[in-house]
Amino acid sequence: MNAPHPLHHPLHSAGPPVWDVTCADGLGTLPASPDALEAFLPDLRSALAGVLVAAGGADLVFVGRSPEPLRAYLGGLLWGVGVPWRVSGLNVSLLNATLNAGQARTLRPLLAGAGLHPRELVRSGRRAALVDVVASGGTFAELHRTLRDWAHGEGLGRRCVTRRVQLVGLLRGGYARPTAQRWNAQPELRGVQARSVLTGAALWSWLAEEGEKVAPRFPADAWAQRPDGLPTREPERLAALAQARTLFLLGQRRGEREAMTAALNAAGGQRVAAVRALCGAWRGAAQPAGRAATGRLPTARRTLG
Repeated sequence: MNAPHPLHHPLHSAGPPVWDVTCADGLGTLPASPDALEAFLPDLRSALAGVLVAAGGADLVFVGRSPEPLRAYLGGLLWGVGVPWRVSGLNVSLLNATLNAGQARTLRPLLAGAGLHPRELVRSGRRAALVDVVASGGTFAELHRTLRDWAHGEGLGRRCVTRRVQLVGLLRGGYARPTAQRWNAQPELRGVQARSVLTGAALWSWLAEEGEKVAPRFPADAWAQRPDGLPTREPERLAALAQARTLFLLGQRRGEREAMTAALNAAGGQRVAAVRALCGAWRGAAQPAGRAATGRLPTARRTLG
């Protein structure tokens, strides 16, 4: 994204700049979307439905690079639709990391950029849900510890974060890492509302390990000086960008929103007021021009002119 989006933009992100997939201008020439995308779409739809139901209307903060396809798809689903909750990305790489005091301080502006400043959460009365693909839960633990320490330093008390920042972990169904089965039982997460959304093994591996990523890794030693320019356009990055653009366009289609409504109903969405309101907003939204529903994925190809 060439400039940071405001927090209410559905593809707002805190972290290194990346391309704005909501706007074709500036994307350059993109390859065809990866063949895997069509095969993963039903499971991706179900996983996102589970996330929305689990979050229950809280602001969504997608952590790291693994949830990129979910964010791009949700960005299209929410395009032109008014909802009271916000969607943000927090592109930080925390796998197997334990932050020292200096790193925790450099993380704070990124947390604030994703709408997670403890004082703002208390002032606004908002709730937030961190969303990530779970390997062991260590990323959630580090983020929550940093937020609680920050709140304590602001004189707010750690419990304000425990009450207001919940967790939604995408967990691999069937065989899973033993530590993932108990990810929300870590001492750092005691008292935190945490819910698991089971995914198929193939989708989990695609999100966590095998799929192309739009954003570069952003580990703790890079937080103090964020890059100014866009990532280099190597083939893997362009494939991920084409995929994200395709998912964003797909989410705007009336037929896709109807399919997502069915997935939300199957996940128990009718019991959640925020989900019912979203489905109602989709029913009242106009079909975007040029987005007629077809049986094929939209093209993401674009050439700078």
